[in-house]
Formats: sequence, structure tokens, C-alpha cells
Amino acid sequence: MEKTAVLLIAHGSPDPEWVELVESAVRQCCLDLPVRVAFLGGVEGRSIADEWICLEKAGARRIVTVPLFVTAGSSHVTEIRAMLGLEPGAQEEALAVRESRARTLWCSPLEDHPVVEKIVTERVQALTVNPRSEALLLVGHGNVSSSGQAKWERLLQRLTLRLQNRFLFAAAGYGTLRPDTLREQACALAESGDLIVVPLFVSQGYFTRRAIPQRLEGLPFRYDGSAYLPHPLMAEWITQSVRAALRNDLFTQRSVYVNGREKTVEVGR
Repeated sequence: MEKTAVLLIAHGSPDPEWVELVESAVRQCCLDLPVRVAFLGGVEGRSIADEWICLEKAGARRIVTVPLFVTAGSSHVTEIRAMLGLEPGAQEEALAVRESRARTLWCSPLEDHPVVEKIVTERVQALTVNPRSEALLLVGHGNVSSSGQAKWERLLQRLTLRLQNRFLFAAAGYGTLRPDTLREQACALAESGDLIVVPLFVSQGYFTRRAIPQRLEGLPFRYDGSAYLPHPLMAEWITQSVRAALRNDLFTQRSVYVNGREKTVEVGR
């Protein structure tokens, strides 16, 4: 049986409080496995390669990789997959990971997982008073690439529709920061009712505290800037993601013996 470990990958920040929010969510997970956290930047000595090598040296031969990002539409997710050899691209810092003997089990980013939808629903409930006289605006980071933006918009469309069906707002829509459609969408929605603005971001930071309020300056709206972290359900999302990856691997990998030696082969579902 392969020794299994978990590597959660987050964006990173020089702000220790930002890092602690991520670490705290990991500590709350119900996983009987070694778990480490890597960052794309902002945290010295905690790169993907650093943490991957650490897990492999500890004996891990199967590493469940959990990208703590809102959607696969994020350019960072593509960057991470390239580092792991799951996408085309040759990045020097990825060589140690690519040459590793450990197998990678890739998990989906947050997307509209049922746990994520619960978190967003709670954020909306905290702001709404009378939905039938209000307009909901979801805000995502977005992506300047057409393929990345298409994934962002599919996520935003799904969540907007579900929240509209649940709350029956006078109107509901979404906007992004890149490309910048936020103020245009906000002005259009504000014509239908009191504007409620809910950001879809992993953690609070520049975008939730400054960028969004600045773009909406002069408009009346309700907004508290809450992000997914530090909601306790984030630990549940991590736990469920890892367990789902392991279940899926159970159906696609099987050990057989060839000439007296154990060998792992792909099998049909």
C-alpha cells in the first residue's frame, strides 16, 4: 500500500494573518494523513517544490494535491498544474516535483461544491433583509484570458442562478474585476432594487477591502467583504476533496502481481 500524504496549495501572502487562516483550516480537517501547505509566493521556504520534496522524503508515494483557489478559471491553477506536470509548460522550480517518484492525485478547486454554496448562501443571508426588493451582485476576480474567463463566468452563472432561485431577488447578476465589468453590472442591477454585493474570494485582502469598494464608490450598496475563510466549512471542503480523490483512485488503480512482483495498473470503472 502506497504511503499517502496531502499537499494543499494556496496563493500565499506576506501577511502572517493571511497564512494563519489557511493553516487553521488545515488543522481543523478530519484527515488521518500527513498534510502540508505550500504557497505560490509570499512565504519563504514554503514553495510547492519545497513541500513536495519534504513529503516525499517522509515516504509519501501518493500525494493528494488540493488547490485552494476559487475556480479552475484562475491562471494560478493552470500554473500549478504545469508545475506538477499535469499541463504543458517547463518551469524550473517544477523540475524537482516532476522528477519525483510520488504519484499526484489532483483535486478540483472550490468551484460550486455544495460546501462552497453553503458558505456563499450564509454570506448572502447575512446581508439580505427583503430579497424581493433587493438585487444581488456576485463578484469574482475573473481572468483576462478567454478560456479562463469562460470558466469564471460558468461558475458565476451557476451560483447566481441557484441563489436567485433560493431567495427570489428582484434581480441577480455578477461582475468581475478582470476584465472590469463590476461598476457597469452594479449600476444595471441597482435599478431593480437595493444592491447586495457578495465577493467570491478565498480570503480577505486588497481586492475585498479596496478594489471592490473603490469601483462601487458613490453607489448605495450593502457589503461586508466576507470571504470563504475563516468559515469552518472550509475544513470540511478540504476533507471531502481528499476523500473523493482517494475513492476515485481506488476505482482507477489496482495492484496486481507480475512475475512475483507487485505492480499498479489502470483499471476501468
